Amino acid sequence: MTTSFTNFVVLLAFATFSSNVVFGSLLVKYHVHISNDFSNGNKLTIHCKSRDDDLGWHVLQASEKWSWTFRENIYGTTLFWCNLIGENHSASVKVFYMYDTEFLKMCNYRECFWSVRDDGIYLKNDWTASWSLWYDWEH
Repeated sequence: MTTSFTNFVVLLAFATFSSNVVFGSLLVKYHVHISNDFSNGNKLTIHCKSRDDDLGWHVLQASEKWSWTFRENIYGTTLFWCNLIGENHSASVKVFYMYDTEFLKMCNYRECFWSVRDDGIYLKNDWTASWSLWYDWEH
């Protein structure tokens, strides 16, 4: 009888922990911010989407920013990517992905700041407030 009770308590504790991990992470709001930091004042055209959401096309004027908020999917596989198009540049980049701890750490596990510049696409390290070149332009 004691073994059955112990097994029940262990199973209950595991179920409670598992549900808190899964459902707790679903309550966290994530934010992605993209800024047009081209030096020559060119427009930046953005089209972002995930497997489940198409965020549409957005045109940012010089120094303009655009952002969105979302929650992780139940599988922990949330991925957003964007097509970024400038006057002489274009690239398709992942701007949020749950499966890379280095990336998530740069975003302080919640908020990703992207700067689109003449020489590439930069991600802000939220811990050090410094910017790192994350993607080169494709063309």
